[in-house]
Amino acid sequence: MTANQTAIQAIHLLTKLNNPQLSLADYEAEFLKGLIELLDADYSVLLRTDDQGGSRAKRKTALRQGGEVVEEDVLFERGILYEAYDQLKIMECSASEKGDVNVTVDVPAGVTLRNLIALPLMYQTRLFGILAVGNSSGFPFDRSNQDVILHLAGVLSAHIHSVELILNLEESNDSLLLSQEQLLNSRNTLRTLFDNIPESFYIVDEFFTLIAINQSRADRAGQPPQKLVGQKCYEQLFQLNAPCPGCLVQKTLQNNRADVRRMHYLQRDNSNLEWEIHTYPVPPVEGKLRQVILLEQNITEKRKLEAELIQSEKLAAVGQLAAGIAHDINNPLTSIIANSQMLIADIPEDMADLLHSARLIELAGTKATQVVKNLLSTARKEEFTFEPIDLNENIQSSLMLLSHEFISRNINICFDRGYEMPMIMASDNHLQSVWTNLIMNSIEAISGETGKVTISSQFDGSNFIVKVEDDGNGIPNECIGQIFEPFFTTKRSEEGTGLGLTSVRRIVQAHNGQIMVESEEGKGTTFMVVLPKEQKGS
Repeated sequence: MTANQTAIQAIHLLTKLNNPQLSLADYEAEFLKGLIELLDADYSVLLRTDDQGGSRAKRKTALRQGGEVVEEDVLFERGILYEAYDQLKIMECSASEKGDVNVTVDVPAGVTLRNLIALPLMYQTRLFGILAVGNSSGFPFDRSNQDVILHLAGVLSAHIHSVELILNLEESNDSLLLSQEQLLNSRNTLRTLFDNIPESFYIVDEFFTLIAINQSRADRAGQPPQKLVGQKCYEQLFQLNAPCPGCLVQKTLQNNRADVRRMHYLQRDNSNLEWEIHTYPVPPVEGKLRQVILLEQNITEKRKLEAELIQSEKLAAVGQLAAGIAHDINNPLTSIIANSQMLIADIPEDMADLLHSARLIELAGTKATQVVKNLLSTARKEEFTFEPIDLNENIQSSLMLLSHEFISRNINICFDRGYEMPMIMASDNHLQSVWTNLIMNSIEAISGETGKVTISSQFDGSNFIVKVEDDGNGIPNECIGQIFEPFFTTKRSEEGTGLGLTSVRRIVQAHNGQIMVESEEGKGTTFMVVLPKEQKGS
């Protein structure tokens, strides 16, 4: 499973677990089963210790072959899981390190251990226990697997923490009925919980007066909670002179049921945050104004992940379409390449122009074949073969392929080569695809009778920098943020697919590089690609 597929499966798992009807026990069981499926592991373990720090612990185990999650008491004094708990760090174990394994705790009965990874479950400074995943297939967990386990462990820790906070809140609420002294103590406890819940909470009456507000929401308003209480919520929290458009407070009071809406806030740095606002009516008390509890949750990251999932599904669909027509495209391309090679063999050496044209036909056919392969890569993991290459020669090959375009459109081309540059570890064909796409975009951006495209390369000691500049029409400001998105194009439908710059960004990222763009309408555009000299692991 690729890193993208693993990320998508992780999103699906988190979506499945995002069910308020699940008890903590059911949540943990589904989490362990989902972790096995996600990482193709043989078993997963959740070990919860008691708060007194004793040697007994409860272990929940899920196995790959299915069945119910088994819960049992174990003696927790040594082993890989114990070291992760005791030293508060991630522990890994392979078959060659079995001497450290506690077979009664670390490995389920009947399972042959090959690889094991265990990490502490912590939220802030609170340690809840240990999460472990193991397999017997012989393959180690790679870095992407570890990142997924680490992220999901954080989600599980936060959920356990939230459940405990809610349980504590309910217990504290019950204790308010006991006595005046207990009432005061419980009030302080509730205030602590109220202020430490990550989400933004506040309570208003029917006239929009703030009755209570937690620390998280007060921090966003830039004032301490005590200064906000008694003020109008729309004035202090939203800087308005009247209730917010679409406010749900009155509607919630009228219908006497919970409601929800979404809002977008523009930050000072022009970033857009999306919030989900839930409203809950407080049971009325005789002689007091009616009140509503408001809960605000930042769902920006959730929406981003959902959008990435949709885009991944779109790319997979395009890949499936490409797979269906690849055979029909590759057959004529094979014929073109074969015939051009035969033509090259038959042309005398003294007919240089004709020989050059035949070689360009062969090169174009080869590049077209690579384009089909790149399109197919949207449906499956793309393979990059990194080898030392001459970056200037790589760029020159793209220029040769596009030479007819420059001549036919009367466009001046300038290639400012960097001198004495070292070799770069890169995928030759993929990088040529990057320059071909960028240069072709520059050519098509020039609508006048003549124009100029400048390509420059340089090495700053650690990175290669390639710029592609044109004096064309430029990119509209409202489109700059979308040009790398799949299927987005400013061209007519018959002129572009919207996948060129998406492919460029994917290839640059696969080289651990960056791509940046600057553009001004009517004056031109500059793309800058920054690539490291060496690749990780090369």
